[in-house]
Amino acid sequence: MNPLDGVKNYQVFYGHPTDAILKDMQNYDLVIIEPLHYTKAQIDLIQSRGTKVLGYISVMEVATWNTGLMSKLQAGDFFTRNGQRVHYPEWDSYLTNIASTHFQGLLLTEIQNQVIAKGIDGVFMDTVGDIDNEHLNNPTVLKQQRDGLVNFLKQARAKYGDIAMVQNWGFDTLETSTAPYVDGIMWESFNADTIKSDAWSQNMIKKLQAVDTKHSVKTLTISTRQSAESHKLAKDAGFIHFHEADEYVNWNAGLVTRTATTAPAPSTPTSTATSIESTVKPAETAPKTETVKPAEIVAKTETAKPAETVTTTETVKPAETVTKTETVKPAETVTKTETVKPAETVTKTETVKPAETVTKTETVKPAETVTKTEAVAKPTTTPVKATTPAQTTSSSAPKVADEKKVTSKKDEKKKKHVKKKAVKAKKHAHVTKQDAPKGKMCGKAKQQTAAFLKFFKL
Repeated sequence: MNPLDGVKNYQVFYGHPTDAILKDMQNYDLVIIEPLHYTKAQIDLIQSRGTKVLGYISVMEVATWNTGLMSKLQAGDFFTRNGQRVHYPEWDSYLTNIASTHFQGLLLTEIQNQVIAKGIDGVFMDTVGDIDNEHLNNPTVLKQQRDGLVNFLKQARAKYGDIAMVQNWGFDTLETSTAPYVDGIMWESFNADTIKSDAWSQNMIKKLQAVDTKHSVKTLTISTRQSAESHKLAKDAGFIHFHEADEYVNWNAGLVTRTATTAPAPSTPTSTATSIESTVKPAETAPKTETVKPAEIVAKTETAKPAETVTTTETVKPAETVTKTETVKPAETVTKTETVKPAETVTKTETVKPAETVTKTETVKPAETVTKTEAVAKPTTTPVKATTPAQTTSSSAPKVADEKKVTSKKDEKKKKHVKKKAVKAKKHAHVTKQDAPKGKMCGKAKQQTAAFLKFFKL
């Protein structure tokens, strides 16, 4: 795993820290510093919210201001050309010989004293690009310097483990030699106005992407012009970008803000809505526009109590079948335009749960009979007979006569011909609830007797 994984922003600062700077550093994923200016306590403070810290070490040059290191150098630690040391006046520094085993040992000691001892996460190896710049035209020397750098990196890995190591420049050296041993490379002067139009830069972007894919080497870029455009160009390439306008000596405060600590936040469970306008808990039945809690019954106009039977057309005994346009059985299926199954049905107008029957107008308790003004209520629609065995609506119930007069079929036939039919009908007693026939045979005998009398009276 690359220690730079997850780094999205960083800043380079080689000046002396203040309390405000130390606090602002905590907002970054990564900072690169001059470790000589810091104590271990200050490093701990920077890292307290998860910020990674890299300590600066110059690998291919030694500056005269670094008197401690300069005093330890031997003649063979300097690179000479034509018997002369290579000096860089703008930095007042000298080119070193990384192939020198003595110099490699000095660098390892620097890492121990300035990085490891202070708890810094890794090293930023500056001036690695000098190998390509100074020795590209001399293949023999180029190979010696690259081999020396690889040997130094191997020793650092063996001695200090998986510390982060990032080299500055040296793209060809990275591709040919150091990619297996480093975690990142820095590309300074990554300015959009030149990068976009430069063929070498476009080709190098592709090479660095390939190295990252093969060896997991992250590219850190720095621009000094066109901040927004350069940042977008780096982001599109998959690089980590920073815009620097002050040559690393001034801290650029307030560029990023970390809103939370790096400690993983507790996961917040999310709820899932199972209907457009309502949330339904497990084992609940949800209508379209309502929320149903467990063991509740939702209907459009009324609620039926458990084990109740509601009718609008006929007298219903407990546990009988209601017939209108649908047949409803306890814990069975309601059929109209939809089929409702127990405990899992969503309907447009009403929800029926097991052992519950929902009706449109009235509520009837067990063993109760609902009637209007007649013994037999007239259905609003054509009744449909129940086909379930052992369940009928009125197979043996008493037949009840209407409160108006009841006449025989012969009276009906003569109704339009004989005006005095109404008078004659009054002479005959109506069949009411009190004298209704108790059985089918008795009823048949009374009908025959009445017909016989009518025949002679006519």
